Amino acid sequence: MKKILFVSFFSPPIGSGGGERVIKLLKYIKGFEKYLLTSDYPTYKYRDDSSRIPEDTKVFRVKFKDPRIFIPKFLYRVLKRGTSGEEKDIIEKYRVLKSSLLTKIRLRLFIPDDKVKWAKESLKFAKNLVVKEKIDVVITSGPPHSTHLVGLNLKKKFSIKWVMDLRDLWSENPFVEYPLSSKIKNRKIEEKCLKECDLIVVVTESFKKVLLNEFDFLNENKIKVIYGGFDKKDFEIEAKTLPGFSISYVGSFYSLQTPVFFFRAFQELIEEDENFRKDAKIYILSPFEENTKKIVDEMKLNDFVNISGFLPHKEAVKFILGSKLLFLFLGKGGEVTVPQKTFEYLGSEKRIIALVPDGECKEILLSCGVRDVVDPEKIEEIKKTLKNIYRDYLNEVEIKYNQEEINKFSMENISQKFIESLKEGGVL
Repeated sequence: MKKILFVSFFSPPIGSGGGERVIKLLKYIKGFEKYLLTSDYPTYKYRDDSSRIPEDTKVFRVKFKDPRIFIPKFLYRVLKRGTSGEEKDIIEKYRVLKSSLLTKIRLRLFIPDDKVKWAKESLKFAKNLVVKEKIDVVITSGPPHSTHLVGLNLKKKFSIKWVMDLRDLWSENPFVEYPLSSKIKNRKIEEKCLKECDLIVVVTESFKKVLLNEFDFLNENKIKVIYGGFDKKDFEIEAKTLPGFSISYVGSFYSLQTPVFFFRAFQELIEEDENFRKDAKIYILSPFEENTKKIVDEMKLNDFVNISGFLPHKEAVKFILGSKLLFLFLGKGGEVTVPQKTFEYLGSEKRIIALVPDGECKEILLSCGVRDVVDPEKIEEIKKTLKNIYRDYLNEVEIKYNQEEINKFSMENISQKFIESLKEGGVL
């Protein structure tokens, strides 16, 4: 029986979508001895004990000391503040995660990222593990992309089979504002990793196209596309009881992602329709809740928007199942991205309003039968769509999606395709 070692900084009890992907793959991959090298991160903010690592996986943890804990609190607050200056447009004004001085310093000082020291410590541990357990394949999942340094060095020392799992783009990530010098350094490291690894796994076809366009030494056979997915068993729980016309958003607003366009459309609708005003409520289950609350305060929507902040995955699923409508937003830079929440929304069989640009996410939604897809910045279109959905809700109109297409994204099928791709790529 072949032995597979996954290296992922994120895993339970850290609450993270990236950790969920790795854990679900470990859960559904069968016929292998499975190992997970992950972080021991005692100062993390978002805890999720509901997502358990499979019992048949041997887990090893390496401590991570977050460099932020060494910054005095008063200085940390100053560095975290958004960059000042003239506000250019509505997106910049209402972005939830503003570019801060701390972020810019972090991107300059830590190459590839601020988990690089953890990666170096993990490499020492991984070398002993590979020898002791006779590991056949190592799979590094990033971000953080410093994780891939573990695979790069194991490959050089042991000529082991190595797979890079890229959940996000690296140097070409549209949501990371690298200083020029940092981007150049990251690109050099990325290029070395892409050349040395045996196989590259990406989570969208668009990511594959970006890599092929940016790195002329790559060919299509070296890159496999394995989407995110949903676990059907996650939905075998009791739904949260939410009154009236409940709308939920589950996940982060990052970089230029902002709920302001949806809020504006919602605001106009509650002013025009008394029944909608009495019936409708938005639930935002997202980290960085303080920044989202500032937007709600300014727009005077406090009576209509409930911001709970981060919730463990199991609790978030209860909200998804209890909602009448799920809200998906993907703005600038999102043409090549398909958020993990897309698949969980689809798997829940709940109605979805998707504010997404032309691109892969939109194509997937349409292929699965989702029709409430609108331009993410056109408030009037959003309002019209929201009004139509509310009318359907009042008339108890049932929506039917393409279940055959949606089932392709179940983690059983995704995990099977993952292993098949490794075999096609000559890794297994």
